[in-house]
Amino acid sequence: MKKASQEEREKEFLAAYDAHSTAIFRFLTMKISDREIARDLTQETFTRAWDFCVEGGEVREWKPFLFRTAYNLVVDVYRKKRSVSLDALIDDQGFTVQEEQESDKKMIARAEMTRVRKGIDQLDETYRDIILLRFTEDLPPKEIARITGLSENVVSVRIHRGIEKLRIILGPDNKNKIV
Repeated sequence: MKKASQEEREKEFLAAYDAHSTAIFRFLTMKISDREIARDLTQETFTRAWDFCVEGGEVREWKPFLFRTAYNLVVDVYRKKRSVSLDALIDDQGFTVQEEQESDKKMIARAEMTRVRKGIDQLDETYRDIILLRFTEDLPPKEIARITGLSENVVSVRIHRGIEKLRIILGPDNKNKIV
């Protein structure tokens, strides 16, 4: 198999950046709950990917590679105890209900979304990461398995159990509303 030239690697990297940078940022924002840190980690994700390419590494599938890199950076941040509450993200992005500007349906939807996000934040990390990848990024269990290094079966079980735990956290009124 022929090794890709530096120019080919650069084109692949730029295409991967264009295709996945928004999804990586969104994933990191949901995980870290701080847009500035998520922005820094997105940049670090792509810096590490570029360094890997420059050092001669070849990436077969960019999406799992980038999500795995981002996931590992999140683990590093949690180890350093630099996480910020989800409330800061909600305030930063303007998810608060503004009665004068929104219809009743939008107000209810935003309030419910805030409640669900807080519920997700209460899940054990074991379930939270997989739930975020599945429903925020709409990734199938097979791809989540590649990103996390778990088997597809374990991922599917954790999705199911995570949803059940989220239903418990959100209370009996939400039994049929969640997935």
